[in-house]
Amino acid sequence: MKYDATTTQKLLSLYSLGATTVDLAVEFDVPERSIIAKLASLGVYKRKEYVNKRGEVPVKKKEYIERIAKLLNTNVELLESLEKVNKNVLHMLEDALTPKIEKEV
Repeated sequence: MKYDATTTQKLLSLYSLGATTVDLAVEFDVPERSIIAKLASLGVYKRKEYVNKRGEVPVKKKEYIERIAKLLNTNVELLESLEKVNKNVLHMLEDALTPKIEKEV
């Protein structure tokens, strides 16, 4: 489908009002991917960010290891064996090594 100026304006206004891509696809009788592609080309569509089951953005093991190495003031290569450790353990290590700043009230 070619999007003319009026269709594009209507698409933008409906999307800005909170219409989902599925609703817009039904409204314009086009595939949802077409709506997503058009909104993305206009710079409006933002993909939903992946989060884990706790609602957090996932952190890779490599990032944990780099942070731990920084906290220990050591080379990352010395901590390569930590790549085999569970992410929860890496998170606990990082928390334990992170200095706690006490705030005075």
